[in-house]
Amino acid sequence: MTARFGKYEILYELKSGGMGSVLLGRKRGPGAFEQLVAIKTIRPDYAKAETVRAMFLDEAAILARLNHPGIATVHDFGEDGGTLYMVMEYVAGIAMRDLHELPPMIAARAIAEAARGLHAAHEARDPSGTPLGLVHRDISPDNLMVGYDGHVKVIDFGIALVKNRQAPVTEFGTVKGKPPYMSPEQVKNEPMDRRSDVFSLGIVTWEMIVGRSLFEGDSLYAIALAVEQQVLVPPSRALGTQLPTGLDAAVMGALERDPDRRTPTAAAFAEALEGVVQASGGESLAGWAERELDAKRTEHRAWLARIVGGTPLPRAKGRASGLQTEVGAVAPPAPLPQVDPSADTSLGPAERESAPRRRSIAPLVVVSVAVLVTAIAIYLATAGRHHDQPIATATPDAPVPVITAAPRDASVSISITADATVAIVADAPPAHAIHHGHHDAGVIAITRAIDAAPVGEGVVDIRSKPPVYANISIDGAFPVNPPLHKKLAAGHHVIRFLAPTNSAVLDTQPIDLGDGQTLIVIQH
Repeated sequence: MTARFGKYEILYELKSGGMGSVLLGRKRGPGAFEQLVAIKTIRPDYAKAETVRAMFLDEAAILARLNHPGIATVHDFGEDGGTLYMVMEYVAGIAMRDLHELPPMIAARAIAEAARGLHAAHEARDPSGTPLGLVHRDISPDNLMVGYDGHVKVIDFGIALVKNRQAPVTEFGTVKGKPPYMSPEQVKNEPMDRRSDVFSLGIVTWEMIVGRSLFEGDSLYAIALAVEQQVLVPPSRALGTQLPTGLDAAVMGALERDPDRRTPTAAAFAEALEGVVQASGGESLAGWAERELDAKRTEHRAWLARIVGGTPLPRAKGRASGLQTEVGAVAPPAPLPQVDPSADTSLGPAERESAPRRRSIAPLVVVSVAVLVTAIAIYLATAGRHHDQPIATATPDAPVPVITAAPRDASVSISITADATVAIVADAPPAHAIHHGHHDAGVIAITRAIDAAPVGEGVVDIRSKPPVYANISIDGAFPVNPPLHKKLAAGHHVIRFLAPTNSAVLDTQPIDLGDGQTLIVIQH
């Protein structure tokens, strides 16, 4: 681990992933001046990739323009030995994802603070005073930090939509964000504004009050359909208990599917929640944190004292900081284990009352097929320059035609299951690693259901392995945590093990499941 980045001494590696790390750093000055910071880095091999570099520079530029207590502050930015780094405020606290059974009024207070910070981001302007039109696009419990001091901060603007970004914010046919927290317009890849973030924050609020997920499904498409069609019930109805007057209305106003009827701004959402809080009274967020987070705060202080004092400590295995389904992320050359101290930092990281209608999946199908056509066109346009690569291969054991190409430094993973199955997989290393004749740079596989589908069902028992417990995706479905014991229709399936930090593919295993058969699949 590097000893320094510029004027910042490195004390500890908080988290590590395929693309970089989050480090605990310290800046010293005259006398007793000392400042602890969190340093987000991008490894040199990725820093050379144009898309990754542009996204990192964009995030730094966005955060540098935001100045609000509800947003983690950026102190510095630079490059050292080919490694890009961003120095940010070190936030001692816990992600909202890890807070369980919050009292409704505490949840309302916490979300109101987050909404104030989010509104400040939405209101950000460039030096000439022109609004940036910023949309966070990844509001979720993973990106809302509750400090041990009882204050809430919005973090991770890495895929924020903003004017004049260097990196492409939405490539054709891509959807960015975490599907269970997307707005209907985000799921359909339609134009978005600040109201999309309000919907996402409404989802988080509902879940913090009710204590379970709002939108669930066994695939990306099932979740997308739920976001678009699921009947939404107020938190009090989901809980089966009465809540303070006005809380249901505030939450359901943020969850209006029609943006024109939705609560128009994060500030308006904060005001609605604060009105309920003021009318109900009760404990402050700071008072609740002082009591309920006391054990974690004490543990963190002891850990921090040892680190600052120079005591060498073993790295703890980290938790997944939340899967981010982002088409366009670069796959790492090799998976790295996560590391995490005893506390999180500022960086990282329903009931269904009617069946969803099949026609609502049409936008995703159209987009996915368009991506398929585009991928084939790109291949055909470049095939003449890759004579050493097979145009198509098929074997008795694998009768699927495979077209091999060398895509750019981006990965795409889309699958559709209907009468025919379309699977597009393109996982590539950084751009500098792609060259003529590099056969394993990426694969685009096109599969059609030719024979009659097998009948019956079997069981798969899927297990990950240490030190990195990968998430599991079956046939392109939304990844879940291991282990997984699941019934599947008999036939061919593809199991993928994905890195918990950036969803990079660590292992792919095709299986053929027979009727009544049980298969054990273990990560290689």
